[in-house]
Amino acid sequence: MSSTTSSSSSSPSSSSTENDLESDSESRSSQGLLLLKPALRFAIEILLGKSIKDEAEDKFDEDTWFAADEKRNKMTKESIVELLKEYPLPPPFSARVPALQEPTNYGTNLETSVYEGQTRSGYRVPMHPFAVAFFNHYKMAPGQLVPNGWRKLVGLIYLVQISGYPVTVHDFMRLYLEVCFIKSVAKGDGWYYIHNRIRVIKGGPKSNKGWHSRYFFIQRPSGKWQFLRKWNGFCKDFEKNGFLDPNAMTKKLLDHIKRRGVLHIDEPLTDQEMRHAGLIPPALAMPVSPTPVLEPQIV
Repeated sequence: MSSTTSSSSSSPSSSSTENDLESDSESRSSQGLLLLKPALRFAIEILLGKSIKDEAEDKFDEDTWFAADEKRNKMTKESIVELLKEYPLPPPFSARVPALQEPTNYGTNLETSVYEGQTRSGYRVPMHPFAVAFFNHYKMAPGQLVPNGWRKLVGLIYLVQISGYPVTVHDFMRLYLEVCFIKSVAKGDGWYYIHNRIRVIKGGPKSNKGWHSRYFFIQRPSGKWQFLRKWNGFCKDFEKNGFLDPNAMTKKLLDHIKRRGVLHIDEPLTDQEMRHAGLIPPALAMPVSPTPVLEPQIV
């Protein structure tokens, strides 16, 4: 009798345990990609063309405060229109003016922020695959790289592209990690710059005073960005981690760069050179209609 009672009373508990196990299994499954070793995770991100992140990371990003959030935009619609006459966005992208109190780390899921200084330093959409690989490696939003950092990134992509070698995104990241690394501009501000390990690029403005307050949003009509849209307060540097150790292609590229000589940081930024290196999207090879600039949203 007691055996029967014990059996019947344990049935709900057993069912509950099974449900708990099933729930735990689903949870582990949904988080599985996040637990991959950095090298394997990076490889999958490159193949997918996007960063692997879950809802918890999204929420963390939104709750993270940056000193950059205190800055307010000073660009008018007219100044954005003028900027995009010089640096147009290809269809179907458009631009939006930030609202009066809207910080740079904001916008809708279809928007990503960009500074005027970054636009003049080579920030383009759709983004070059090597630049996508860079931002996914560091778990960084493109808006977090300071203008001079953008110039160095574009300069390195340019050097690789004109080498004539069949370079993969992994080859590019191996070279990057041999010659550069990132550093935070100041703790908590959210911005990063690129520092040289090996001097392959020189020059650049000594100061970009006021750039922090001149930004707007790039908007896409649908789909997802290939990189983090929201800012990340803990940009991870996996360094070489085995998977990205230098290889034969790294040596070839370094030899090519040394033979060519140190690149001036402004050299790749002309339309002709950026097209030559594939840094300007093919859609912009021909004249395009003026980029639509949308009015601020109420926030």
